Amino acid sequence: MDLFNYMQDGACPAARAVLAYLQRESTNIEDSWNKEYHCYDARFEIGRWENCREQGYIVSLKNKDHSQQLNIAFFEHRNSNDICCIKWLQYSINSLSIDTMDTKGEVYNTKWDVSKSFNYDGIIECANWIAGEFRQFWNTTKKDYVVANSILTNEV
Repeated sequence: MDLFNYMQDGACPAARAVLAYLQRESTNIEDSWNKEYHCYDARFEIGRWENCREQGYIVSLKNKDHSQQLNIAFFEHRNSNDICCIKWLQYSINSLSIDTMDTKGEVYNTKWDVSKSFNYDGIIECANWIAGEFRQFWNTTKKDYVVANSILTNEV
């Protein structure tokens, strides 16, 4: 197999580069480290974003009690070549896709209605933004989990 076709899953090169950076640098949310089990409680799931020429990925993260899930799709826009991100909350047992996403009309009503976009060469900037959104989601929902757990165990 030649270099060009190696690891081709249909996603555009920019989306693959963002995913590679996320895998290498930004996947662990340090605040989710579980001292008892020696692993991270924050676990990411990945699916493919397939919208004709817009080929990329959807990364999802459920909060600690699995009551909420943040999803971020990223792909190269078909008209501008920007790396576009769509962020929304939707819980799902399975990987989400463009066919199963429900943004409740908050984003992606048109092809230009995205949460954030980056220049084509803004791979690291995009990956850092995505990682930051997941960290913020985890830390915000972690506080909700601690409060709810304290109320349930009468430890307020």
